[in-house]
Amino acid sequence: MQLTSKIYEAADMSEFVEMVYERGWTDGLPVFPPTDDKVIAMVDYIGRGPGEVIGVVPPGEGIATVEKIAINAVMAGCKPEYMPIIVTALQAMLDPAFELLRVQATTAGPAPLAIISGPVVKKLGFNYGSGAFTGTGHRPNSTIGRAIRLILWNIGYGRPGQLSQATMGHPGRYAYLIAERPPDDGNPWEEFHVTNGLKSEDSAVSMFPVVTHDQITPAIGTQTFENSVYVMVDSICHLGNFRAASQKLLVLNPQGAGILNDAGWAKAKFRDLLVERCARPVRDVKRTGGLSTTYKTHWTKVADANDDDAMVPAVVGPRDLHILVSGGWGSASSQSIWINSVHGEMVTRKIDWSWE
Repeated sequence: MQLTSKIYEAADMSEFVEMVYERGWTDGLPVFPPTDDKVIAMVDYIGRGPGEVIGVVPPGEGIATVEKIAINAVMAGCKPEYMPIIVTALQAMLDPAFELLRVQATTAGPAPLAIISGPVVKKLGFNYGSGAFTGTGHRPNSTIGRAIRLILWNIGYGRPGQLSQATMGHPGRYAYLIAERPPDDGNPWEEFHVTNGLKSEDSAVSMFPVVTHDQITPAIGTQTFENSVYVMVDSICHLGNFRAASQKLLVLNPQGAGILNDAGWAKAKFRDLLVERCARPVRDVKRTGGLSTTYKTHWTKVADANDDDAMVPAVVGPRDLHILVSGGWGSASSQSIWINSVHGEMVTRKIDWSWE
């Protein structure tokens, strides 16, 4: 196999580390040296030519070849069998619906979240239990999330102060990945990728453009149902990010989802209830100043701005509120996460690969 990337030489690991920082190949965290043997193993595993172009990554318009993707995967510490997931994640972000240019360059500084679902979760050993949003020593969670970030950094040049104008940035821009809890291990609801149009036997990556990541404590099962729903609705509808009817993601722990399911609340039924209740009056939303009118679902486009009593929906409809079951078994507080998107929409892609 003939690789075409420029070769750099370092006498030892210390010299390599300094070279990486000097040339700006990392956003601050150390990376592994992408030696020929490691990169070739990545490319060889996926069975595609090293020069095959997967896409052009904004805002820097870097050409993402299989070889360049493999280099960043090696730098992140990935195994070769992670390559199909990384390629699929990039393809999802390059879908026009995701609006990767805006996600990479906007002042809001969102972070693309990778959601892994299907048989691959157990097959490759993803963590979907305690500390689900962190790697907790689970290699696929941390290194695949890190590879996605390095691709956006080194191929897309989404670097703050340069082509990225993130005002504050997002901690998820180091590595941001979560895996769905499987149906045979405490997830009573329809699988995430099935809700989004795939089959149960499929494995999938869903990329979600996240601007807000907020832990909430709805105390499902330890207070009244109405109180738990009220807390979730209030959290989702806070004014800090209520400029548009943007997509939302609610991540419930398996204990909370199980209690709701046992009480007759299937995922779709519970989602529809939240969609119905997640709204605020125009008089409240006006206090946000009406910024970011470039949103196609800006609040002035989904409600009568002249009627203070009109209700502004937090999401356009059921397809825009996604619910995922993941994480450990919660305390009485039933810790959960709600996430708000910015600009683009979530894109789900089947991973066309078998790890047999």
